[in-house]
Formats: sequence, C-alpha cells, structure tokens
Amino acid sequence: MKRIAFTVWLTVVSMMAMATHLPDVEGTVVDEQGQPLEFVNVVLLSEGDSAFVQGATTDATGHFLIKTPENHGVLKVTSVGYKTTFANTHTFGGRVVLKDDAKMLQEVTVKGSLPKTKLTGNSMVTAIQGTVLEKSGSAKEMLSKVPGMTLKGDALEVLGKGTPIYYINGRKMQNADELTRLRSEEIKEVEVITNPGAQYDATVTAVVRIKTIRRQGNGFGFDLTANSQNDLRYGYWDGSSTLNMRYRYKAFELFGMMNGWKHDQMNDSAPHQWSYYRSGDQLTGIDQNTRLLNHWTGKGLDWNVGFNLQLAENHTVGMRIEQHKNYDSGYDAWQKTYMTKMIVGKPDSKEETNNVTEEQLHEHYPYNWEGNAFYNGKVGKLNIDLNIDFLTNKKEENGDIQESVNLENNTMTSDSKTTNQMFADKLVLGYPVWKGMLQVGSEMSRVTRRSFYQITMDGVPTTDSKVKENSIAAFVEYACQIPKVGSVSAGLRYEHVGFDYKDRINNDNSLERYTNDLFPSFSWANQWGAVQTSLSYSMKTQRPNYWMLNEAVIYINPYSLQTGDPKLKNAKTHSIGANARWKWLNLMANYERTDDALTQWSYIYNDQGVILVKNRNLDVPVRSVSVFLTASPTWGCYSPSWTVGMQKFDMKQTLADPREASGVRTVHYNRPFFVANLNNVFRLPHKWQLESYLYFQRKGDCMNFRLKNNVCNLGFVVQKCWLKNDALCLRVTVDDVLQRTRQKVNMDCGYYTLNQNSAQSNHRLNISLRYSFNASGSKYKGTGAGKEAAGRMAQ
Repeated sequence: MKRIAFTVWLTVVSMMAMATHLPDVEGTVVDEQGQPLEFVNVVLLSEGDSAFVQGATTDATGHFLIKTPENHGVLKVTSVGYKTTFANTHTFGGRVVLKDDAKMLQEVTVKGSLPKTKLTGNSMVTAIQGTVLEKSGSAKEMLSKVPGMTLKGDALEVLGKGTPIYYINGRKMQNADELTRLRSEEIKEVEVITNPGAQYDATVTAVVRIKTIRRQGNGFGFDLTANSQNDLRYGYWDGSSTLNMRYRYKAFELFGMMNGWKHDQMNDSAPHQWSYYRSGDQLTGIDQNTRLLNHWTGKGLDWNVGFNLQLAENHTVGMRIEQHKNYDSGYDAWQKTYMTKMIVGKPDSKEETNNVTEEQLHEHYPYNWEGNAFYNGKVGKLNIDLNIDFLTNKKEENGDIQESVNLENNTMTSDSKTTNQMFADKLVLGYPVWKGMLQVGSEMSRVTRRSFYQITMDGVPTTDSKVKENSIAAFVEYACQIPKVGSVSAGLRYEHVGFDYKDRINNDNSLERYTNDLFPSFSWANQWGAVQTSLSYSMKTQRPNYWMLNEAVIYINPYSLQTGDPKLKNAKTHSIGANARWKWLNLMANYERTDDALTQWSYIYNDQGVILVKNRNLDVPVRSVSVFLTASPTWGCYSPSWTVGMQKFDMKQTLADPREASGVRTVHYNRPFFVANLNNVFRLPHKWQLESYLYFQRKGDCMNFRLKNNVCNLGFVVQKCWLKNDALCLRVTVDDVLQRTRQKVNMDCGYYTLNQNSAQSNHRLNISLRYSFNASGSKYKGTGAGKEAAGRMAQ
C-alpha cells in the first residue's frame, strides 16, 4: 500500500509539474451581441519581439485553446468582416469581443465579392453574406450555386453523396419547404459536410448546415413572402404565403411562422413491362404497355411558435412546437393498359386484354405535431448541448377504384391508416484536451408505428401491423490542430437498434431482431500555400424505411402490387473522399463500396401478368467513384458558378431468366454518367439581377438502373429590389424552358424488364415578392434528436 501511495503521489507531482511548465491560453471570441464566432484565427505573439509562438482557430462555440511553454504575450485575433483585435494574455479575462469592420462590409456589399470557401477535414464552409450568393432568392435556389451542391430535377443533392439532411442554426430541418421559405439574404454561411463524423447518425451520408445572420436590435420584426407558381404545360397554379414574426427584448426572443399553401403536381408516365415464366416445357411471355396520369393536389397550413432565452452569458434554453395541417389532399389517377399474353413460339395462343382504371384517393391527417426543446451551455471548460424531440402524427387514406377489363366493370375501395410516435433525446459534451476539443455524447430514440390496410379485391389480404424500434447510440470524437500536420479529427460511433415487428392478424409473420454496430470516421485538412486540401473516411449504413418493412400488399394497378419485407438487412457503405481548392477552383473525388445495398425489385406474382414490387438487398457489392470540378470566379458584374463531373458505378449481377438455355444471364452496370451544372449571375445597376442556369445529365448506369436518355433543364431569372437594405424584392423565374427533363429508366430483373418513361410538370413560371420589416435573425440553437428515425417514418 505504501508503494501504491508513493506511486500515486509521484504521478500527481508529475502532473502538477507538467501543468506548471505547459500552461494553456484559452478563451472565447464573440461578436458585439455576445454571439460566439467560429473559424476566428487566434495567434499568440511573444511580448518582446512580437514573434509567432502558437496559434489556434475557434470552434462552433467560439472557444480556442493554445498550449505552449510561453503563456505570456499578446493575442492577435482576426476574422473576415471584423476589425483585428489585440489582447494581453493576463488581462483579457478569457473573452475577446470583435467589432464589425463597417468599411470592409460596405465594400463587400457594393462589389458583390466572390464566395469564400474554406476546406476542413470533411466539409466546405462557404460565406454567403456580402457575396453574389446573397441575392439568390430562396435558400433552395442559393444552395444550388454553393460549391459541392447541385440541383438535380427538383431536388438538391451533395455531389456524389445524394440527398443531405439540413440544419438551420443547429436545428434539424424536418420540412423541405423551409428551404423555399428561407431567403438567401438571411444566410451568413453554409457548411457542406461530405463525410459526416461520429456525432451524426450512421445513416447520414451528407449534411448541410445553414447559419443565418444575427442582427442587432430589440423590438418587433417580420417578413412576408408571397409566391405564385404557374404550370406552363398543364395550366395548374400553385400559391403560398409565408409570414415570419419575431419579438426580441434583451436576452429573450419570441418567434413564430405561418405558411399557407396550395399545390398541384401532374406526373405523366408510360411504363412498358415484359415478364416471362416457364410452366413445364412452355415459356409464356406477358407484354404490358401502360399510359399513366397522376394528378396530386392539396392545400395546407403550417405554423410554429417558440422562444429562446439566454439565462446567463453561457446558458441558453429554448422550445419550438410545430403543426402541419393538410386540407383536401389526395390524387386522381387514370391509366390505360394494353396487355398481350402468349406462349413463346405459338402465335395462336395470343390473348389480349384492355384495361382502364380510374382511382380517387383522399388523404386526411387528423393530427401532425412535432416539437423540440434544448439547453445549450458551458460550465467551466465543459460545453453542454442537450436536445429533446417528439413527433406524433396520423394519416388516413380512402380510395375509390373503377376498373374496366375488356368492357367488364368492377368497383373496389381501399382503406389505410398509419400512426407514428417518436420520442428522442441527444446529449453532446465537449471539453478541451491538449490542442483540440474532445466530444462525447449519446442519442436515444423510441419509435412506435402502426399500419392498417385493406382493399376489396380478391387475393389481396388485409394487413394490420405494429412496429416498435428502440435505438441507443454513443459516440466519441476528437478534433485538433497540429502544427505542420493540419486539422485532424477522428471519431467512433456505436449504435444498438432493437426492432420488433408484430403482425396483428398472423402472428407467424412476427419477428424480433437486434443489431450492434461500430462506425469509425476520420478526417484531415491542411493548407499548402494557396492550396487547401482535405481527406476523409467514414463508414455508414442505410436502414430500410418503415414502409419497406411492412408486409402489407398495396394495390397499385390491376397488374402491379407493392409490399415490404421485414427481413431486409441494413446496407453498409465505406466512403473515402478527397478535396482540393485553389482560389476559385474546387476539385472533389469520392470512392464508395456498399454491401447489402437496398434497391427496388419486381417479382412475378401469378400467371395473369401481375407483378409484385418490393425492396431487396443486392447480393453483390456496389462500387462507385465520382469526380467533380467547380469554378466560382467573379469578373466584374458577372459571377459564374460552373460544375462539371462524372459518377461511375460498377456492379455485376447474375439474373434468373427462363429465356436462356442455362436459366441465367449476367448483366454488368458500369457506364458512367456525366453532369454539368452551369449557373450565371449578372449584377446590374439599380439593384437589377439577371441569372441563367443549365443542368445537364448524360445517360449512364446508376446502381442497378440504366438511365436511357439525356436530361436538360434550362432556366432564367430576373430580380429587382427596392428600398433600404433591399426590403422589397421581386423575383421572376422560368424553369425547364426546353421541356427536356423527361427521364427514361430501365430496370432488369432477368425474368422481368421495365422501361419507364416519365415526366413531371417542371415547366413553370414562378413569381415571388418579399417584404421585410426590422428583420433580425433567429438565435434558436436547438440541434434536434432522433432525426434518422423521423425521416424513415415520413417516407
């Protein structure tokens, strides 16, 4: 015991000695409103000759840490848009306040400088305020011009990564319409994370974090936006009006939003299907040629209300509650199918069927609520971020179906009900260690979902199921700045998911399963002269959406049924990304390998030509490589943003095909598809702005689908602003001028082949008018929890 005590005493003395000889200099950098500033450069200079000693960069909380044997000297604090500040290490009190550089900001606003992008290990941070991107209309329009992002059809994607999740001021965005309600003038910067670290759910492949401008001033403010969207092809009209209000007094902020909307969407598709099955020595082929028109319509009112209260300098709490109300939602569908059934080699066996189906589906949402509460604070050196989320909704659908098969009429009705409940919490703790920040945290979610479906059709059973899923995650992540090495970050996430599926009609179909997985991540970034570089690795998973796990057989049309499979496995993806930036040129490259990839598949349901559509796990790995080059210069009043690149998948499948003598054949998907996204902005006198954009995608292979045609979307924008600070702004956009966004896709399942030719109504005239009064940005800091589970319920 004496030896142990002596050893402990020596250890304590050694640690005290180290603390004596390695003192640290740390503090927080804030703006004039007391809000923390990220990516601020803090340099320690020696007192005698002002020589460089050591430096650091502030994190998301404004915190910096410099460890050095020489803890006395002068701190030099610099950031774009703020005046350079000097502070003595012994007298600055741990807090540095940066003041706006009014002259610099004024010059930026007048000249409309090019966007500044900074690379980190796994992300790109692009400044929006004071750049040409500031006047881009909605956040959705602006994001399509941000390096690393593109607008594909009507959806935003991160290049080579697909659809991201979004955070606005740390709060997870649940409704995609927020990107059309948020204006580009309100945004300070955008961070595009291409390989999310351990603090994000393992299903998340890309993250976009949006920070809005924090404005000064107390009192009441609002902004009102009216949108009119006219479908130039079918003649439909969409409209929406959004009112954002906020009241701020010192440390208290109250905010709310109301958004009324009307939406019409027409889809015109022509699926052509071939299926084959063998019965003894006979091979039967079924050819289905269909024309399908879907017209979805709906009206709704969304609103939210919340508050944000700063209890003390480092302690903030807040709450936000939302409701989404739909009225008169549903769709009308019309389809005509001509089917030919014949024994191969016997023309006299030919059978022909003509089918016309009309369906009216009515949607009703008795309730749809969600909310978030948060605490964000700091105790000593410990940063605390706590979020609690809930979600509850119910959806009811009633369908009336009229069928005519060879002039024989049939009437059917369908009924479905779905309820979702989710409760989640997430805690993240951060503590400065050595030259960086150590973060540990946990996230838990509890989900209950019940689904009921029935249809008055022979052969389609009624289903009633209940799903319970509980997930627990824990993670650790450390990020630091090492001299001559760069910024390094490494993390590890553990996830335990318990899934309980109950078939309330046939208990033999019920099952339980549990998964335990580890997901590592790593990133590195450094700067070599004028060139910024980064490298990252992450392991991700894709879990089936809840409707993919539901064994209910859903009626689509007389020849197509859809169902799920609760035995689906989770897909696993390993991703390696590299990034390099020089001035206004950015090069991105990414390689991925996915095992047990989830995809859509079709099976022969019976010998009458009926196809059962469901999801499955591919039994071969899917590999892909992507390379994209982005140029974003500014030449006078002209600011282009051009992205060109390619993505290539590599996958080989052996398919069962009764037409082959061997019974199988091999299909190889490896044709690359090329992409070009060309945005052009002209900023003219008297607050006029002209824009044009062109998105082009060449045909190629995407996983186990063949893209059979080239896609082109050309559009033009005219914008004019008036009043001080552009308080009144009119924006007119014409989309899909050439009407070349129609897509042709081929799916090959061996015994079944589908050619799908479809077009949505993208040829539109959009008119938007916005007015702002005493605008001020939100201080809400909720980051959300259980977002992956909520996303899977919504689809």
